[in-house]
Amino acid sequence: MKKMFFLLLSMILAFSLVSCSGETPSSSDSSESTSQISEVPAESEEPAGSAESTTEAGRTLIAYFSWSGNTEQVAQMIQSQTGGELFEISPLTPYTDDYNELLDIAQQEQADDVRPELANQVENWDSYDIIFIGYPNWWGDAPMLIYSFLESYNWEGKTLVPFCTSGGSAFGRSLEKLPGSASGATILEGLHISGSRVDGVDGDVAAWIDSLDFA
Repeated sequence: MKKMFFLLLSMILAFSLVSCSGETPSSSDSSESTSQISEVPAESEEPAGSAESTTEAGRTLIAYFSWSGNTEQVAQMIQSQTGGELFEISPLTPYTDDYNELLDIAQQEQADDVRPELANQVENWDSYDIIFIGYPNWWGDAPMLIYSFLESYNWEGKTLVPFCTSGGSAFGRSLEKLPGSASGATILEGLHISGSRVDGVDGDVAAWIDSLDFA
């Protein structure tokens, strides 16, 4: 009887051991598997309108020197048409208010080929693509201050658009000299306005700007 009892007990124990040896993963195995899956990076998507896919439109500067106010008035018309930023080119030593004395000074500056010192500088020059340059005609040329301005900056990749006011002699020699002082610039067709008719040239300025090819 005892032998039968021990035999039965042995069979029960053997059956129990077989049942506990199945392939169901333990909780620790399950945790490791989850950890490995989470280490695979999800495929990311670049948001629409990201920095790489957008380009900023070029900015426009209207730089001018004006003694009588005529060139400044034309510059303001250009600003209203283009939305560009105005910049007044000023000498460190202001010119005289006396017209006859001014003629002598301008003639002497040309004879000496001087570069008058500038009172101010353009900030963020590199951010401008199109630069209008305005000046009066003094003795058949741009004031020497204009050449001081042009030669102060890097014109590579820039577009230069000249405009001029005078009593009737248009741009004089200045258009021939601009490329030498603004090396690397693309120079477009300029606009000359007679000082006697500045008040009524809004339409002329608008038509001129429309005709320019900024491509």
